[in-house]
Formats: sequence, structure tokens, C-alpha cells
Amino acid sequence: MFMTECRGIMCQIRSHSQLVCKRSFNVFFMKELLIISLLIFSLFSCKKQNDWLNAKRQTSDVVPESLADFQSLLDNAGLMNASYPTLGVLGCDNFYYPDENIPSLNTITRNAYFWNRDIFGSAISVDYSNAYSAINLANIVLEGLQAINSPADLGTINNIRGQALFHRAMMFFELANVFCKPYNAQTAAVDLGIAVRLKSDIYHIEQRSTVQRTYSQIVSDLETASALLPVNPLYRTRPSKPAVFALLSRTYLLMGDYGNALRFADSTLTYFGDMLDFNSGEVSLAKPYRFPSFSEKNREVIFYATGVGNVASTPNEAFNAAFIDSQLYRSYEKDDLRLQYFFDQIEPGKAKYRGSYAGTDRTFSGIASNEIYLIRAECNARLGNLGAALRDLNKLLANRYKRGTYIEFLSTEQETVLKKILQERRKEFPFTGQIRWQDLRRLNMEPRFAVLLQRNSFGEIVQLNPNDPKYVYPLPKPEIEQGGLIQNER
Repeated sequence: MFMTECRGIMCQIRSHSQLVCKRSFNVFFMKELLIISLLIFSLFSCKKQNDWLNAKRQTSDVVPESLADFQSLLDNAGLMNASYPTLGVLGCDNFYYPDENIPSLNTITRNAYFWNRDIFGSAISVDYSNAYSAINLANIVLEGLQAINSPADLGTINNIRGQALFHRAMMFFELANVFCKPYNAQTAAVDLGIAVRLKSDIYHIEQRSTVQRTYSQIVSDLETASALLPVNPLYRTRPSKPAVFALLSRTYLLMGDYGNALRFADSTLTYFGDMLDFNSGEVSLAKPYRFPSFSEKNREVIFYATGVGNVASTPNEAFNAAFIDSQLYRSYEKDDLRLQYFFDQIEPGKAKYRGSYAGTDRTFSGIASNEIYLIRAECNARLGNLGAALRDLNKLLANRYKRGTYIEFLSTEQETVLKKILQERRKEFPFTGQIRWQDLRRLNMEPRFAVLLQRNSFGEIVQLNPNDPKYVYPLPKPEIEQGGLIQNER
């Protein structure tokens, strides 16, 4: 992506810091945004980005140099909060495309759906490019803050630095779960990771790290950010201390470190433990997308973000070309309100995804407390704390069923409790970020939870075996050709 940008792509950074106080999240995508041209490079230019940042080329250019400038860059929600990768969703088992819809799919979507060896051809990947654009912006802010020495503004400096570190860590995490092997403590030191870019200079070529190095950087960024960020951010598009703890919990879960995942889940819920009652008026079929919008403040949302649109997980009935997997759909009991709020039954046996925590027709890719309750429940179950695991599980489900109909789930068998929690993770997050894709990858390493995926299309069956190399997406061809990065084996 970075070398591709050198060939004429402009990254426009939009500020909404003055508007967001008055308008809802959706508005600052559209009106009166300050455009800050940060990455204007010609094909034959030899100038470095740092040279450009120190000199205004046009009267319309705004050089980021003040704390307000750096905060405005991070408040560019179009890049920092609305471009999260969703590529992994296309490889999941929660949906299918009917034969009649497959010819209309674009090449990348079709390749990902059938787990083809080549996904992108010669094209770039929007998921990859957008994520690294956000990482680059975070690096610009982190570097810029180093030049500011103002003891009176230390609190603001720390807050902005913490935000940038969180954004960088979150994008590293999302990229790692698409373009790297899942974390395996036995092989992480040699498995190929992502390019861990810690510099904003786009002319600097960063080769791929290891999976261990990738996750270590994520944890390091988050641990530093945890001491810098406030408990309550001004807007939920900004990172906070609970968001940091939640992402640490999610990261350690995928690393198989259940003790630390539990510890940070506890920390998250100490600060932010609200739960949405699906019986309340906050969730309603009268809403276009059932759940509270950004301006209405979904009480479970810790950090608000949305993902790159695709025709599998976007809850827009006209745009979405996929139907819900019948096995998944049948797994919801009749009194489970998720059945009616997550889906629309188009005809008997066919349903489409409709309800998103984004409260819009976008995929929710942020962090919410429901995920953290289920992480804590899973970790407690794995560690033998069944009573604590069941308390969290039953608390969540009591808020998902029609009032008065839920019967508490009870068991003294560790395996039974764990399986139930994992089943509810799938039902709670069918199209939340890339959670299902992450679960498939990590659980495949446990034979008892491994899943064989199948596509049945035009009378032919295509399969994806557990731990198949195709659970790791290839890097886009331009990155290989221009950056010299090592390609993933497929």
C-alpha cells in the first residue's frame, strides 16, 4: 500500500473535531470537513515525507504541528473508525451465496468465498491498504508529539499518544488475523507476521516480522496506552482505558493465554459493564437497523468502529447478496430475541442479516461489553471456574431472551459449559467484525472444536479443512512486487 501510494494515490485526512460536538457520527463523513493533505507524492519525487511536513506547499495545506492538529488527525473517523478489515468474514461459515447471486460477485469476493489460492490477482486489497493508512497516520501523530515539549499540556499529550497507540495496535491485530497464521506458542517465533511499521516514512521498506513480534508489539502498544488514556473518552470513536483492556483481553484470548485474557476482561468490566436488554425500547424493529445508532449511544459499545463493506456482512438488505447459514439460523430458540433483531426471514428457510451494533447499514467492527462478558466466561470455563463462567453466560442470555422465558443454563461438566459458551459466541457475533473468522482459526488448533467448512455451489462441493494454509490470506501482489515482502503459502 505504501509503495502504491507513491504512484499517485493521495490520502486525504479529514478533521471533524469542531463539528463532532454538534453533529452525529454519520454527519462528519459528509460536510464541512477540513482536508489536510498529508501524503502528496509524485511518481518521480525524491522528497521525504518529513521534509514535506515541515513546509507548506500550498496555502490550502495544513501542517500538523499543534496538539489540536494531531487530535484532528486521529478524529478522522472515515479512516480511523470506518475502514476496518472484513476480508475474513468472506471465508466464514455463517452465510452462503445462492447460485443465482454468485455471477454478480466481484472477483475478490468470489475468490475469498471459495477459498481460492489467488484472492486479489494484480489488484490492491482495500482491507490491507486502509489498515496501513490508519497505521501510518498513527505513526505521524506519534512522531509529531515528540517535538512538543509543554509540561502544561502533558495530560493532553498523553491522551493523544495513547489514542494513536491504540489505533495502531488495533489495526495490527486485525491485519494479523487475516494475513498471518494464528498464534501458536510453539511456532510463533518463526511464523511470518505482518510488516510492523513503526515509522511514517513511506520510503522506508519494512519487511515482515514474526507472529511473535507482531503480537508483542500489539501488547506493548496497548500496555503503554493503558496508562495514558482516560476511563471516559469524549466520544466513543476515541479510545479509552476500558477499550485498551478489552483489546488486550481479546489479544490474549487469541494467544491462548487465558489467565491474562481473564485478567483484562475483569479490568474492562470493572470500568464498563453495561449490558443491553433486548426487551427494552433501545432495540426495536422500528429502527432501520434495530440497534441504537452512534448518536443514540448503544450502552454496550466501548469503542465504535465499522468495517469495509462487503456483500456478506453488510446489514443492508438490498446490497447484501448472502443468506444466513441454515444451521446457524436454526440454532436460535424461538424466544431468543437475537433471531428477530439480527435477521430478516425473507421466505421460509431463507434469512438475511439485518441488525448491526453500528446502528447503520455498516458492519460493526468495534468493541462492546457483550464480547468481554463472553471472553471472561470462556476463560473462566477453561480455567475450571465454572460458577463464574455460568454467571456471565446466564447474565448475557437473560438479556437476549423474551422477558420471563429464559431458563438458566447449568452444568458441572467443564466441557459442556465451554461448548455452550463457544456456541453462544457464534450466535452473539455472527457478523461482528471478524470474530467468527478469528474463532475458526484459533479453535481449529483444538481437534475437539475443529470445523470442516463447505461451499455447495452449482452442484459442486468445495471444502476448507481445519488448519488449511488458506486460513491465511495472500498478501496483495503490489506489496510483493514493490515492497519485496515474502508471500504467504496457500
